[in-house]
Amino acid sequence: MIGYDGFKRITGTKIHVAVEQNGLPISIVTSPANVHDSTRLVGVMENISDHLSCYITKKIKSVYADKGYDSKIIRNYLKNRNIKDCIPKRNYKTKSERTSHHTNYNKTRFVVERFFAWLKCGFHRTRIRYERIAENYLAFVNIASIMMYWRVLG
Repeated sequence: MIGYDGFKRITGTKIHVAVEQNGLPISIVTSPANVHDSTRLVGVMENISDHLSCYITKKIKSVYADKGYDSKIIRNYLKNRNIKDCIPKRNYKTKSERTSHHTNYNKTRFVVERFFAWLKCGFHRTRIRYERIAENYLAFVNIASIMMYWRVLG
């Protein structure tokens, strides 16, 4: 987690999020921009199980993610929890492995992209990170998420 940066300019922050079928966030985790995406998916999934009951977490059937989350560790983690992974394989030049085509991948991935569009376009404080302390920035992202729930479900 990014903490206080000691008056240095922050180079960037990534937001890793798990959303439900309507595009509303379930779990949000932030990380520095220089950390690879595949290292944070397990944290996002553990954050879901921390905040929801085990009955609801067992109802998770599949995880859709982009190519940045493609790794053996993630695939084994999801397989051990009986969750289907719909993560496209990265294009390796040395391997001639065919990638499997997941049905409705683009339609489902659009739900996640819609969340980020709502977050970046609708809430000015989350578009550019003005906050130096990571907990404050995450708090603004959580407030924006609450407002999304209020707009969609209200």
